Amino acid sequence: MNRIEQNTRIFSWLFLSTGIFAIIGALYTWGEGPIFSQERLLSVLVPWGDLLVTGPLSLLAAFGVGRKKSWGQICGLMVCGIYIFGSALVYITLAWYGAPYPIQLALPPLAGLAIGIGFPVWVLSSYKGYPYPLISFKNKKGPTPNLSENLIIH
Repeated sequence: MNRIEQNTRIFSWLFLSTGIFAIIGALYTWGEGPIFSQERLLSVLVPWGDLLVTGPLSLLAAFGVGRKKSWGQICGLMVCGIYIFGSALVYITLAWYGAPYPIQLALPPLAGLAIGIGFPVWVLSSYKGYPYPLISFKNKKGPTPNLSENLIIH
């Protein structure tokens, strides 16, 4: 298995597991009880976001990246932004309430940050079609003066 295949599988599994954890965690508001029994809006805003946006987009990204589809890359990049935003929210909350920090709250956002930074770096590290192209050119030397005749969007 070459490096591209290996990284594709790794990120596909990371998106899949993160999507499953986002949906299951959201249903139980991350340990505070079932989402449908919560009375305070602030207790359910992030879990509803995870349930309706983060989880499904993560699963879609897992499928798209695993199948090497260009839309999988786009979904993966969108989800990475959500992971970074979510990790920032957790660390802001921890800083707001102060020490001692529960380890079960402090460590998972590191995984979100790692995926949120690692996937875009992997996709954008070689913009010319690595690991699989979002765009390519009919002329292998690159764009010509009339770009519209030469551009292929996948």
